[in-house]
Amino acid sequence: MSHQNKTVTEQVQEVAQNTWDATKNTAANATESVQNMFSAGQEKAADTADKAGRAVKPESEKTVGDKAKDTWDATKNSAQNASDKASEKMDKAGRAVKPESEKTMGDKAQDTWDATKDAAANVTESVQNMFSAGQEKAEETADKAGRAVKPESEKTVGDKAKDTWDATKNTAQNASDKAGEQMDKAGRAVKPESEKTIGDKAKDTWDATKNSAQNASDKASEQMDKAGRAVKPESQKTMGDKAKDTWDATKNSAQNASDAVQSKVQETQKAAQSKTS
Repeated sequence: MSHQNKTVTEQVQEVAQNTWDATKNTAANATESVQNMFSAGQEKAADTADKAGRAVKPESEKTVGDKAKDTWDATKNSAQNASDKASEKMDKAGRAVKPESEKTMGDKAQDTWDATKDAAANVTESVQNMFSAGQEKAEETADKAGRAVKPESEKTVGDKAKDTWDATKNTAQNASDKAGEQMDKAGRAVKPESEKTIGDKAKDTWDATKNSAQNASDKASEQMDKAGRAVKPESQKTMGDKAKDTWDATKNSAQNASDAVQSKVQETQKAAQSKTS
């Protein structure tokens, strides 16, 4: 039946029905929207509660499902962080190329916030690096001390590898220190006394002290070694012992010859002085 053939009553009824249908649809849509929001809220609350429960559950008690959810959470967080980071970078890049005169109050506020965050992040990173370095140093020292008191027979392959690495590092560091010290000493050796600083003179004094102490130590070690060889039966002497005995005898002979020459020179000088006087 066409609209023109309908009675006024039928037309009114049709308009009323359409209005009612539209009202019902609107109400249904609103109800569905509220229900969806409520369901989402419930899901979010349940998800949060589940996540919190898994967070405090020991790893050994977690089910395969728990571990799968942990992995999914980590994946979602990583993806969200990457997305947020990308959006933040795009926004920052957009503001970086925008002339200052065209920036809105929001842009300027965001610039200030970025600068504040960057400064805070730098400070935090610096502190974390210092803390991490301190932790690593403490752990390395503790590990080294543990290996130092461990009998060689109980050391693992890893322990021995670390011992070797420590020795290598120490040797390299000592060589580096020695080279630096030699360069510094050479620099001071060619510097005129009048140009030397207080620090230079202090180092010269320290070098002389060290040399004197080292010479005394070497002399004492040499005397102890010589005394040890002197009481050792010839049959028990090693090739090294015999080589040292030969070297000692050669040095002694050379020293005796030198002493004899000096004595003769002194006698000649005295005789010459007595003739002229």
